[in-house]
Amino acid sequence: MIFKNLRYNLIAAYYEITNWFFVKKIIRKNKNTVDWNKHNLRADWIGRIYTVLNPTSPSDDGDTDEVLRIKYAEKMKPINLYLDKLGLSESVYPAYESPKENPKALLIVYSPLFNIITTWKIINLTIFLIVFFATKLDTWTWNVISKLVSWVSLLFLNEYIIK
Repeated sequence: MIFKNLRYNLIAAYYEITNWFFVKKIIRKNKNTVDWNKHNLRADWIGRIYTVLNPTSPSDDGDTDEVLRIKYAEKMKPINLYLDKLGLSESVYPAYESPKENPKALLIVYSPLFNIITTWKIINLTIFLIVFFATKLDTWTWNVISKLVSWVSLLFLNEYIIK
């Protein structure tokens, strides 16, 4: 049961990593294109895509947050269609924030999908591997060296025995 779950997690992690490389490749190709700049998109080294939507008219300043979200959803349609044209609609998901400088604006961050590979799992795995290898290093080092010496000597001995 544990190995089935482990196998599933390894396969899912592989697909998440390939998805991240795909998103990075698409961003690298299209970062300085006319459409990318038209939608005011920016990207970081992690593979996230950013854009900020501002209120368009002075009447938007008096609207409630729910009405602004509906208006922003309409403004997001061209951006979402562009990302769909690039093939990123199934590879990234949007998250919304209000910037501190302008609370009526909306910061949209399109992040690659990660379900299996999370920050805490990476930290836990790193700590586990450091502890594991720190305790096993001395034993492994001498065992590996002795095995290598025996294999090399067997190779040379077999060569002399055959001749």
